[in-house]
Amino acid sequence: MTTTPVILLTKRSGNSSDRPAVSTIQAGEAALCFGAADPGLYFKDSAGVIRKVGPTQYSASAPNSTPVGAAGNAVGELWVDSSTNSYYLRVWNGSAFVKVGAGFADNAASATVTIASGAIVANSAIVASGALGAVLASGALGAVLASGALGAILASGALGAVIASGSLGSILASGALGAVLASGSLGSVISSGVVVATGVPCADIYSGSLTGTATSGTLRYKFDNTGSPSGLYVAFADGWALV
Repeated sequence: MTTTPVILLTKRSGNSSDRPAVSTIQAGEAALCFGAADPGLYFKDSAGVIRKVGPTQYSASAPNSTPVGAAGNAVGELWVDSSTNSYYLRVWNGSAFVKVGAGFADNAASATVTIASGAIVANSAIVASGALGAVLASGALGAVLASGALGAILASGALGAVIASGSLGSILASGALGAVLASGSLGSVISSGVVVATGVPCADIYSGSLTGTATSGTLRYKFDNTGSPSGLYVAFADGWALV
C-alpha cells in the first residue's frame, strides 16, 4: 500500500526465531516475528497450541533451530531444505520434519520413488501405479545394469541389426525354431555334449561357411571359425541361424 491511514500493530518482535509462548498471547490473538532470517505469523488455537501461518522457511537449517523465544515447531509447518540440490519440502508432523510425498503418487510403493533426471514424467501411469517402483525395488533391473550385459548388447548394435534385418521375425514366423525345440533334437545335442552322439549325420557336420538352403528346421553343425562361429545351426527361410 502506498498510504497507511491507520497503523495497527500486533504483538511483534524483530528478532529472528522469536516465537510467542503459550502464556504470552490469548486464543485467536496474532503475534508477529519479522526477523528476516526466520520470520513468521503465529496465533494460539482453541486447544491452546501455538500455530504458524507462514511463510514456508527456505533455509539449509530447520526453522527455529536456534530459538530466541519459545522452542519447537507448529504441526503442519513447512520447510524447504536448501542444504542439498534436491530441495526437499518437509513438514513438521509433531515430532520431526519429514519429507512430503510426491503429489502424483497414489500408493506407498510409488510415493518414495525419486525422479532425479526428469526423464520419467511425474504424472505418468507407470509411476502412479507403482509398477515401476516394484521393478526398481526388486533389484532385478539393477542387477542387469550392474552386470554390463545390457549395455554390451546395446552398444554392439547386434540386437538392432537382428530386428532391422527381419531375420528374427522370419525364424519365428516360419515355425522352424518351434519345430526344433518340439522335436527334442536341440535338447539332445545340449544334454549329450557330443554332436556325433545326437545322430546328426556326418554329411551335416561342416568345416567352413554354411552354404545352400535346406528344409526349415534342418540341423547342421559347424565346428570351426571360418566365416561364422562354431555351433549348431538351424535352417530357416533362405539361410541359417546359430541356435
